[in-house]
Formats: sequence, C-alpha cells, structure tokens
Amino acid sequence: MRQFKATIYGQGDPILFLPGGGFTGSQGQQFVEALHKQFEIHLLDLPGFGESEGLHTYATSKVLADWVESYRTSRQLESIRLIGHSMGGAIALAYAVHYPDQVRRLILLDQGHKPNAMIPFREYGIFGFAFPLLRLLYHSSPKRLLNSIEARMNKSDSVFSEERFQLFCRRVGVESTSMIRTAFEQPARLSTGGQHLLFGYDGLDFKDLLRRVKVPTQLYYADFTGIDLKEAKRTLRHIKRAERELHPSVQLIAVPGGHFVQWSRHFSMEHVERFLRTEEGNG
Repeated sequence: MRQFKATIYGQGDPILFLPGGGFTGSQGQQFVEALHKQFEIHLLDLPGFGESEGLHTYATSKVLADWVESYRTSRQLESIRLIGHSMGGAIALAYAVHYPDQVRRLILLDQGHKPNAMIPFREYGIFGFAFPLLRLLYHSSPKRLLNSIEARMNKSDSVFSEERFQLFCRRVGVESTSMIRTAFEQPARLSTGGQHLLFGYDGLDFKDLLRRVKVPTQLYYADFTGIDLKEAKRTLRHIKRAERELHPSVQLIAVPGGHFVQWSRHFSMEHVERFLRTEEGNG
C-alpha cells in the first residue's frame, strides 16, 4: 500500500490540506488553528516532498488525482473538502476535475488562474533559471543524473538560515511570524519520486483544469500589488480572461500581495470558514 505522511487534527468532516512545493503539510497549521473545532484537518506531505512516498511515474493530472483518491480510500473518508497552495493546489484541482463527486468544497491558494512561467524564478529562486534545461534532462537523462539533482537540492535547503528566511519574507511580501518561520524551518526533503511530481506539475495546464471544475470553489489569487508590477499586470490579464470562461461555481477573490496569499494580512480566514461550512450554493 502507498505510504502517506499526514498529521491529523480535530474532529468532524474531513479537510485535506496540500502544501506548496518545498513545504511539508505543516504549512497548513493556520487552518488547523482556525478550523479544528469544526473539522478534521489532514495536513499531507506531497508525494516525494517530505515523508510521503514519491510517485513512480510522470505526474499527469490523473496520476495526481489518483494519489489523493488513494489517500481518501485508505482513510475510509467520505466526500472531502480540499485546500491547496501552489503545487498542492494543482493536485487539489486535478482531484476536483477527475473525482468531482468526492469533493464538497475546493479552496485554491494562488493556483489555477494562470500558467507556469517558462523560467519559474518566483517558485524556485535561482534554481528556476536552470529549469528549462532540467526539463529536457528529466525526459532524456539516466537516473543517476536525477539522483544528482536530488542531492544538490536537498543539500542547499537542509540548513535553516535567518538571513534566507528574512529574504524570503521580504521577497513574497509577508510578515516574519512564528508560524511562517516554523514552516520555513522544516523544508520538505525531495526524493526521486518527488521529481516526477516536480516536472509533471510543470507540464500541467492549470487554466484548462480550472475551466473544467464544476464543484463549489474559491480561488484566492495574489494581485502582486506592491510586490511586482509586471506580474500584477500579467495576473490581471489572466483573471479577466478567467472571469469569462469559468463555471459559475468558481469564485475569484483577489488578495493584495504576493504568492503566499494565505500568509497575507489581507487573507480572510472568516471567509474561508463560512465557505467551508456552507452546504448550499457558494456561501
């Protein structure tokens, strides 16, 4: 049976939280604090990031959806609510498309409304500049090269640095709180199976997946005001297009600031809680 790393808090209907790439499930601690009295919160490590077993094949949207379904059935959960940030949001999105009858509510944190950048510097830092070459190497190189990439990435991220943490907070426009520090201090270790997720995620068509979603959904997107003018304009262009194309069950909600919308001081946990508790309509 597939091995999952999940930490479970609270009691009630289940919520699965899927973190962004490079983070463990602990990134969702703020949702535990707000929702554990009403829901059972499952904080999952992504496949091959942290302690969950990695994938054994290229991560298509169906492969990712099946991964979530394997977890749901292994825990004998009924229909679920999903919260996902960035890479975790893409997995939640894939699950909502392929298994809509199992999804009661979907919350996407800055995911689905626009495509990945060709050079994903924002997501991966300096590593992002090498990503176009690594895309090619992933599909053509022997396993030992993938192991070399794995070792280098884990080595660079293994030691907490106060300087790197403060730089991260400034770059993404969030306050350096103890909750964010805890998530940053415990990076997810990447395995070879995680690289199947990493490069599969890079190949997903997020906008197409979002157009196919018909379950009640809230998408909190970063507008990048005060962070990155170029990205703010790009985001607005994609949002205007999405507003014309999406199913009425999908709500688009702007959050001033950068990619980590759930850590923004403008993010409304009350809005999230109200949406998750609503059984009719979109809340």
